[in-house]
Parts: sequence; structure tokens; C-alpha cells
Amino acid sequence: MYRLVTERMYLTLANPRMAAEVADFNMRNREALMDVEPMRPSMFFTKKGQKAYLRMDYKDAMHCREFRYYMTLKGEKKVIGTVCIGMIMFGSVKSCTLSYKVDKDYRNQGYCSEAVAEIIDFAFKTLELHRIEAQVMPRNAKSLRIMKKFNFENEGLSKQCLEINGKWEDHYRFALLNHKISRWQKYD
Repeated sequence: MYRLVTERMYLTLANPRMAAEVADFNMRNREALMDVEPMRPSMFFTKKGQKAYLRMDYKDAMHCREFRYYMTLKGEKKVIGTVCIGMIMFGSVKSCTLSYKVDKDYRNQGYCSEAVAEIIDFAFKTLELHRIEAQVMPRNAKSLRIMKKFNFENEGLSKQCLEINGKWEDHYRFALLNHKISRWQKYD
């Protein structure tokens, strides 16, 4: 679970040793992600701040509450994105939420889809979850395409669901059920 491997990338589980690379990713993409992210304190963009966040992320993974992976191209150290399943519940629920983001300079090259495909397999095959949920703003066309590509079903609109960049935003609720996907299915 420490590392997932795709055709072109390594997805490495969040850990404090990655603080410099993750802080660099967040600084490079601060403006580009501002309209789809919550407001962040200034420490979020520092190595010291990221070390604290990554320590929490790692602890959450060790307790199977959340698995946040950072994307790097094979042979490189630069973080180009993140994919996460969080709010994991087992028992009779067996569900999680999906989130992801990709570096502004690596968009429209299929990296997000590659990472999402791998994390779906991880959630359904390794963790044996039944349901993956995602929240997407109606104006986020790129994320809406990801939902369509992976056959997530739109379950409706949640009014003022998440606070994004200081403003409460409506989000579509999407879900993907385990029985609707096969490990051998390619996501193209």
C-alpha cells in the first residue's frame, strides 16, 4: 500500500519525507487551484507546514481512514498531482470519497485518469469497498469528464456543499458502485 504503480507513474503514500516536494507542488499550483480548493493557511505552502500535514495523512493511512497518494513520473522526484480516497468506512457501509488534483503543467495528458483508475482498483480490490463517492462543482468541466469517463452516476445536486476559496459552492454528488466495474476494464 506504500506505493501504487501505473504505466507512467508511481503513486506514493503521503509521508513526512515528501514535505519539500509536496510544498513545491502546492506553491507551483497555488493560483491554478484556487478556484477549486478551500482557502489554505500560509503554512500549507511551506515545507514545515507540509511535514505536519503529511504526518497526519500518514497516520490516517495507518488507521485505514484515508489514503492520499502523490503522483510522480517514473524516474523523477517532482510531485505532479495527488489522488486520495478518504472518509473510509467499513462494516455495512464500505464506502469512501475520492479527490484528486494535477499540476497545471501536466493537465490534459491523462495523468489524472491514470491515477484515478489505480485508486479505484485499490479501493475496490484491495480494500474491498462497495461505493466510491465524489463531489464536483457544476462549473468544473475537467472533473465532470473524469466522472463520465469512469461511469460515476450523478445522484443529484448538494446545495452549498463545500466551502471553496471562501465561498459555499454547490456540488454534484457522484457515486461508483463496485459491481459496475471490472479490474480488467480499461478506462478509455
